[in-house]
Amino acid sequence: MRRTAHASAPRWMLAVTIAGLTACASPPATRIDSVERRLIMPEGSARYPMAAHQAFAYPIPQDNVSPVFPADYPARELAPTTLCVSFVVDAAGNPAQVNALAQEGCAPAEQFVPLRDAMLAAVSQWRFEPAMFCDYPDAATRDRDWNGVGCAGATVQKRIVPVSLAYAFTFSLRNGKGEVASAKR
Repeated sequence: MRRTAHASAPRWMLAVTIAGLTACASPPATRIDSVERRLIMPEGSARYPMAAHQAFAYPIPQDNVSPVFPADYPARELAPTTLCVSFVVDAAGNPAQVNALAQEGCAPAEQFVPLRDAMLAAVSQWRFEPAMFCDYPDAATRDRDWNGVGCAGATVQKRIVPVSLAYAFTFSLRNGKGEVASAKR
């Protein structure tokens, strides 16, 4: 028996059509989101003046997680966008006066309301060991005893002090998946 070719499209065209239809039925590309976190110095911030016999113990973060990229963010793509937050770590180690920060390098938070809200909600839940101002009898004692964490050794006085901090969060979104990456600065 002899085969006859169909007058319709060649087989390769049929294969391409099937492959194209299969691609349409494939699941969508994986959503990739990230948020980067880094400590920044707010413009015009003041510093505690210290004498040679004093030391400053920085507030210690307690497992503070970065904001979660909003699952319902309306766009499928977002170039890396940096939003900033400022707050005070109070005497109990809690963030107070948590606000979006407007300064160079920070996008206007009011243009990215879902990201701003995620940032403010996350930072409001953070906890710290509070900052301390350590007075030692003299500079030699401070140099010998202070280890950079808390007030160690022979201190004359340990004072918990409120401290203003600022963080920058860089949000990005690819294939409908957001990112909040973190790095300390």
